[in-house]
Amino acid sequence: MRSDASPDDPPEPPAEAGKDLGSSSGGSGKRALSDGLSLSISGAVGSLAGFVSWLIAARIMPQEAVGYASAFVSAFLLVAGVAQLNLDSAMMLWMPRSGRKASTLFWRSHLVIIPSCALVGLAYVLLEPLMATTGAGEVLPVWAGGLLFLAAAIGWGLWGVHDFSLIAVGKTWWASWRNIAFAIARIGMLVALGASLGPFGVVLSWVVPIALWTLGSAVIGGIYTRKFAQLSDKEWLPTRREAVSFLGPTTLAHWGTVLLFNQVTVIVTQRFGATTGAAFFIAWQAVMVIDIAAQRFMQSLSAQLARDPENAAAHVRASRKRLYLIFLPMIVVGVLLARFGLEFFGPGYAQADDVLRVLLIGMIARLVISHELGVRQARHDGVGFARLQLISTAFVIVVVLFIPIGPADASGAHPVEQLMPVAVGYAISQVVCAVAVIVWPRLRRRTPARA
Repeated sequence: MRSDASPDDPPEPPAEAGKDLGSSSGGSGKRALSDGLSLSISGAVGSLAGFVSWLIAARIMPQEAVGYASAFVSAFLLVAGVAQLNLDSAMMLWMPRSGRKASTLFWRSHLVIIPSCALVGLAYVLLEPLMATTGAGEVLPVWAGGLLFLAAAIGWGLWGVHDFSLIAVGKTWWASWRNIAFAIARIGMLVALGASLGPFGVVLSWVVPIALWTLGSAVIGGIYTRKFAQLSDKEWLPTRREAVSFLGPTTLAHWGTVLLFNQVTVIVTQRFGATTGAAFFIAWQAVMVIDIAAQRFMQSLSAQLARDPENAAAHVRASRKRLYLIFLPMIVVGVLLARFGLEFFGPGYAQADDVLRVLLIGMIARLVISHELGVRQARHDGVGFARLQLISTAFVIVVVLFIPIGPADASGAHPVEQLMPVAVGYAISQVVCAVAVIVWPRLRRRTPARA
């Protein structure tokens, strides 16, 4: 991407657009809260819909079929997460400053993501033919199953770009409503097709809505970014150097996030067995719903600082207050109702209530990390953002991989109680990172500069 202005002297946000989006102190604070809530609701809806859909799938089809379908879905989510290069977050950072180049920025992101997801997805399908076979089911040729996999990966790679672009140009609640509608359509298709088509029904319940919603959102996003561009008489695009300096380290951090959200439960299942792993999966998903919502809430800070850089410190403090006011009560409720919630899934899941409570306690420290990640991203500190995300993720992965576990029972399964060291390890790792986030800057300020 090339800039029409000097990278050392980027223009201020468009005056007209700034006025439209609410640049006054009161309007700015309301806009920041609205942006953050929209992102949080979108993330929470997606997580909850996924959770509900797998619960339904487990009720209407054999366990083996669920395994094939979940492998397909996990694979295209992984491909999309790796190949979209964190351009969704970049839209929140760059779009408010782009002025008359907003539409150009929107479409150029597509020109990067589509071939990137297609190439990574193709490599994945060639290395793991099971994805194409599952995508084809007993209805389509194998090559068509591979195309469905690529379509899902490309669509999901563009999903965040559409969400964040619409929010950045002032259409705050479009993202939430389209995610809610998508969740309803996906679950409805699963109920209609899953029992008769098995894994292929799950594939269609994802791929068809993704394709339709991606095309529709591209049209809507194109219209509103063009209208946003017409409000300004200035224009700006990041240079290639600016783009790479932000996307390079933050993409590495995003890969850490994908690994944290999607791979921890797989490792636990491999080490503790399927039964105990299932109980952990339910508890982990409950925690990840909060984690995803908190991180998406903080991503709105990028747009806020881009619109009003002179009051950056005030916006950072306000974002911290809003984050804690919204998410701490959710965590407390989760701790109090852990057993009650898990009992809906059965007595085997309810045995993990103490595990869920410890994980949620660790989530309190994780909020400190989520806030710091949002601040670093908003301040263009890509290296610092990546370092913190990768370190906090690495601690969890190391705990899950290497923490000692007790002996299995006569059936070869590990009791749920053996998950407690994993939960404690997660909580401790997040506390250590949170303390470092709070203490390390103060230590650096107290260290006298060397001559």
